[in-house]
Amino acid sequence: MLESHCQVADLKFYSPFDFGERRVRPLHVARRFRRRLRLLQIPEDLSGKTVLDIGAWDGWFSFEFERRGAKRVLAIDTYAWDRMGGLDCFLAAREHFQSKVEYQRLDVHDLDPRDVGTFDLVFCAGVLYHMRHPLLGLERIKAVTAERLVLETHQLIPAMHERVPVIRFFPGDGRTPPSPGGFPTKAWVLEALQAAGFVDARVVYSTNTRWLKKLRAIVTNRPQRGRLIVHAFA
Repeated sequence: MLESHCQVADLKFYSPFDFGERRVRPLHVARRFRRRLRLLQIPEDLSGKTVLDIGAWDGWFSFEFERRGAKRVLAIDTYAWDRMGGLDCFLAAREHFQSKVEYQRLDVHDLDPRDVGTFDLVFCAGVLYHMRHPLLGLERIKAVTAERLVLETHQLIPAMHERVPVIRFFPGDGRTPPSPGGFPTKAWVLEALQAAGFVDARVVYSTNTRWLKKLRAIVTNRPQRGRLIVHAFA
């Protein structure tokens, strides 16, 4: 297991952890995360469930799953842990909350049920557009999903042909080294999930400013992007 000797007070957290006397982010950030939780439509009661958090970063969602009663939570990451200080924050929060959340440095492309098992709920937020091989990544995710995948990602919003399953290359977000992937249209996400083996998928949230973004795409001749949340079922 990985270890860190960093203390909560020494670290810069981006998620709105509440450590009792020390709240590490402004209240508006906490409100944004609470809204995000509502939009994700994750079951309030996870008692007896197993959960995999892909791209766990500082573990905010991992610890929330544990708080909701999950009997096992595994947090995995590579990019954010290695390049954004996420692992130190995760380990400090894990120690503070006396959490039993498991953790492993593991790339989504290397997921294998023989190594990690399968999970009732798989949570994957902000990762799809960083996958070098997105369809392969979804196939690996399907292999470890026993019941439901909650997928949150950027979606591509072009001026036209939004219903065409296309994906635009994403070179990375400016960090070194880059983490390239692709921004897909909603149609691509739904068809790719089916191709990966999920039997059903439904959109639970699509950015509510889509038509404004399409207008901007026409004016600027550049596709826009917005958030997309899909629940897929194994």
